Amino acid sequence: MKKKRLDVLLIEKKIVADKKETFILVTEGRVFLNGQKAISPAQMVGAEANVEVRENAKYVGRGAVKLEAALEKFRIDVNGKICADIGAATGGFTQALLERGAKTVYAVDTARGKLALKLREDPRIIVMEGTDIRHLEKLPELARYATIDVSLVSLQNVLAHVRRFLLPEGEVIALFKPQYETRDPKALVRGVIKDPRIREKLLHDFVEWAERNGWRIKEWMESPIRGSEGNTEYLLLLHC
Repeated sequence: MKKKRLDVLLIEKKIVADKKETFILVTEGRVFLNGQKAISPAQMVGAEANVEVRENAKYVGRGAVKLEAALEKFRIDVNGKICADIGAATGGFTQALLERGAKTVYAVDTARGKLALKLREDPRIIVMEGTDIRHLEKLPELARYATIDVSLVSLQNVLAHVRRFLLPEGEVIALFKPQYETRDPKALVRGVIKDPRIREKLLHDFVEWAERNGWRIKEWMESPIRGSEGNTEYLLLLHC
């Protein structure tokens, strides 16, 4: 059967009024196809596909749950502070910072169009899409806190460039993802590091690297939820 664009199909099914509404719903992560989150209003869909629009969740991304837990455990008060969210994506970390009263959040990401619309329109957010933090010389103002949630690259590659964006007393809350730190493909089982000994060794090696490069690990915790593929991840509080 011939496929149609998702936005066209939703209009035909009278689920939405127009393409703009589809864009908003997809951006907020509320449209699902056969149980999987839709990735674009333009993706092609068969007429027989199970299409559903789910109620708006509290958070735009799972990252918010992770950062909320870290802010609570590390006793961090971002109220009135300037923050930078590196690897903002849909904006889970950004949203958590805003809900805790951050004055401004610089949402930095190499991709474009991923930040949820309701965050994109928030005047407290400075959207910096298509921006690689490794090539960014400076922010308009120094940040008191930086959060990091990046994929497909080692955290080392990003953290090495963050210090220049922070105030002297600045701190970093970083999500450590062992699956992107290992250089041994045999450590991964369908993209997941299941052996806790390997995870612990990778975390230990990262801590040693950070300390050699002028960072101090003040606290750390296991993420309250796993990564999307099922990986155990960790949240670290670092001071430079």
